[in-house]
Amino acid sequence: MGAENNQRRTGGGGRRRRRGLTRLIIALNLIALLVLISGTFWLNLRRVGMIDERILSLRTQGAIIAAALAESATTGPEATGVDEALAVPLMRRLVAQTDARVRLFDRKGQLQLDSRIIVPSNEVVTNRLPPPDSWLASEWMTGIYEWLARWAPGQDYPPYQELQGDDGTFYGEVAEALAATPSSAVRVNSTGDLILSVAVPVQRYQLVLGVLHLTNEGGDIGAILRQERLAILQLSLIAIAVMFATSILMARNIARPIRALADAADEARQRVKGRASIPDFSQRRDEIGDLSGSLQEMTEALYDRIDAIEQFAADVAHEIKNPLTSLRSAVETMRRATPEQQKKLMAVIEDDVARVNRLVSDISDASRLDAELAREKAGPVDLMRLARDVAAICQKETGPRITVSADLGVERSGLVVTGLDGPLGQVLRNLIDNALSFSPPDGTVRVTLAREGRTAVMTVADDGPGIAPEHLDDVFKRFYTSRPDEHFGQNSGLGLSISQQIVNVHRGTIRAANAPGATPDSHGGAIFTVRLPLA
Repeated sequence: MGAENNQRRTGGGGRRRRRGLTRLIIALNLIALLVLISGTFWLNLRRVGMIDERILSLRTQGAIIAAALAESATTGPEATGVDEALAVPLMRRLVAQTDARVRLFDRKGQLQLDSRIIVPSNEVVTNRLPPPDSWLASEWMTGIYEWLARWAPGQDYPPYQELQGDDGTFYGEVAEALAATPSSAVRVNSTGDLILSVAVPVQRYQLVLGVLHLTNEGGDIGAILRQERLAILQLSLIAIAVMFATSILMARNIARPIRALADAADEARQRVKGRASIPDFSQRRDEIGDLSGSLQEMTEALYDRIDAIEQFAADVAHEIKNPLTSLRSAVETMRRATPEQQKKLMAVIEDDVARVNRLVSDISDASRLDAELAREKAGPVDLMRLARDVAAICQKETGPRITVSADLGVERSGLVVTGLDGPLGQVLRNLIDNALSFSPPDGTVRVTLAREGRTAVMTVADDGPGIAPEHLDDVFKRFYTSRPDEHFGQNSGLGLSISQQIVNVHRGTIRAANAPGATPDSHGGAIFTVRLPLA
């Protein structure tokens, strides 16, 4: 396969992964969440201490009325109680300024006055009307609120009971106020409304002359809570609507493209003939675009791999068929041959068997190469050390000499690339073995390493006949070989093809050339150049 497909498979080129979709999902969900949280938080700020604030308001009103009664409704410094005749008109004027029920108890706790009784018959009593109907207070919204309110947790308060008789100590806060201690209480009536009550002592010169008892009208706290809860419900429904809108938007932007990609993947898996088309979402600048591009590249790589396997199988069948045909011919001729001819035929059979064995071994190595490259983990590889070790292994007592040299310029830090030590060593060994096979016995195989910017350059040159210019690209094809007749059959033609495959996986290149000015008759030699990115 080409360098581009291998580069895609190993992640070469470092495609920058975008995070636009992640930011979109976070932003859309955060908007809806902030709507609900901010609304609830704002309403809770208003609800915090609402009962305490109402009690404080009643206590303030009670203190004002009690102080007025102590000043204007008592006679002389020796007064032992509140003068009812003086207190009635005063209470009428003061109670009119408040919406609370006010009762006055004497110093023994007996009821003296009640604002519900002292209001004159000709006085106009006003009640605040509810606001005009709106969608917030509409029937269906109220129905939802009532259904949710039944499930809402609440706080248990003691029941409120109307005073039976005139003894005000029936209310605990009145008894405490008789002891000169203002007190309050929270109760709930039969309809579920909160009743807040405050008892304030009426004092003159530290003498308790009576107790002023103030209670709110039932339902005012409940009405406020109801309105706030309806507002919370409104905000919640808005938040739910926003969530639905964002969910639909995300479904359109995420679910549909992913479903389309999944359907295309299923089609590619089930299709027997032809190539399945993967939807192209690469114009999207998010993870879906990355996924679409990656699936397209993966599918193309798989189809290319399938085509390569088919071609490889055809090449293998063709290459094995040649020695098998020769073997069959030799065996058939053996029966009719003379003893001298049988010796020659046996030599042919031995050569063909060795050739088949060599082909099977090289084919096995080539077929396992992809799996080995995928399983092993890449690491730093020192090309200088690797070249010296491989040269020492390949150097034989007789035959061409192997030299290793380096031209690193001013930098002496070595040449380190990121890759697999074993496969890179196999590349160098294949190149050196190929150079040794073409070099004369007194020749030299020169291994040279150099640095060009951020690229490591490794060359292997020999003193052989070189390569015909029209075959410079063919030498990397599987099973291609061009050797003298005396060496025919001794090489499978897979070494350079395997080397190119390994170099491509390492995001490098390998090229074949002849020495400058060399010709097949001048023994100028061939040069193989490998370029790899430095770590």
